Amino acid sequence: MAGVSLGTVSNVLNNPDRVVPKTRERVERAMRELGFVPSRAAGQLRSRRSELIGVVVPDVGNPFWASVLRGIETVADGAGLTMVVGSTRQDPARQRHVLRVLESQGVDGLVIAPIVERAEDWAAFEDRRFGVVTLERQAAGSSGAWVSLDNVEGARQAMGHLVDQGHRRIALVNGPTSVSWCAERREGAVQAVTERGLRASDVVVDVVVGDLTVEEGARAVEPLLAAGLVSAVMCVNDMLALGALLAMQRRGTRVPQDVALVGYDDADFAPALNPPLTTVHQPAFEMGTAAAGLLVRADERAPGEHIAFEPRLVVRGSSVVAQP
Repeated sequence: MAGVSLGTVSNVLNNPDRVVPKTRERVERAMRELGFVPSRAAGQLRSRRSELIGVVVPDVGNPFWASVLRGIETVADGAGLTMVVGSTRQDPARQRHVLRVLESQGVDGLVIAPIVERAEDWAAFEDRRFGVVTLERQAAGSSGAWVSLDNVEGARQAMGHLVDQGHRRIALVNGPTSVSWCAERREGAVQAVTERGLRASDVVVDVVVGDLTVEEGARAVEPLLAAGLVSAVMCVNDMLALGALLAMQRRGTRVPQDVALVGYDDADFAPALNPPLTTVHQPAFEMGTAAAGLLVRADERAPGEHIAFEPRLVVRGSSVVAQP
C-alpha cells in the first residue's frame, strides 16, 4: 500500500531516522489506514529479546506494593522496558503459577518478593538477559541481587513502643511465618518484649491470618475486642491495621484510649485515618527503584549484590493518648 520494501517498513518501525520524512509519512499513513499494529511476539522471535520484565509481589492492591511498583516502573520506563505484574496473595501455588506464566511470556528478567523462598522456583530466570532481583531477602541457593529492609528492627521498634506505653497484652496480627518478612516481624516483636525483661508468651497474643488484607484485619481483631483480651494491637502491615481500626470503630472501641493500634509500611493513607495511624515507615518507592536499578545493570552488578534500607517508627495518634 505504501509502495516500499519490507526493509523500509522495518526501518520506519525500528529506526525511523534512517527513512526520509516523505517516505516515512507515506508508510505511517498506510499503517493508520490499515490499522496495523507491530507484533511484539514476532520481534521477540527475531531479536530474542522481549523488552519485558516480570514483577511478582504479594498484593498489587496494597499501597505499599503499589509504591514499589511505581519505583520499578520509573526505572523500567527509562530503560525502554515494560513490566508484566502478578500477585501471589500469600499462596505458594499461585507464586509458582505466576512464575510459569512469566516464563512463557519470555520476560528478560524478574523482580520478585517471594512468599516462599525456593530459588528453584525462579531458576529459569537466572540466565535471562537481566537475571533475578529479589525483594525483602535473598533466598538460599540464589546468587541474584537483592533489596531489603530490616524487618526485625522495624517490628522491634513498633512493639517496643507499645510496651513502653504500658501495654502488657498485645495482639500481633501476622501472616504465615513461612513468609520471610512475617517471620522476621514476629522475631522483632518478641525481641522488643524480652529486651524489657518480660516474657513474650505473657505479652504477645499471636493471631495469624491467611492474607494481609483489610477484611482479614477486621476479622482477626473482632473476637479479641469482644472478649477484652488485649489493650493494644500490632499489625504487620497497614491494610490489616485499617481493617482492625474499622472493626474497632464499629464496636465503639476508642483508639487509643481503649485499645492502641500500630501498623507497618506507612502507606499514604496512614496519616489521614482517624486517629492517624502509628506505623513503621518503609521507603517503598525507593526500594522499587533500587531493585529495578540492580536489574537493568545486570552486566555490572556483583553476584549477590545487596541494597539495604532502614525502617523508622512514625508515632501518631492511634497509639498515644493526647495530653490535655
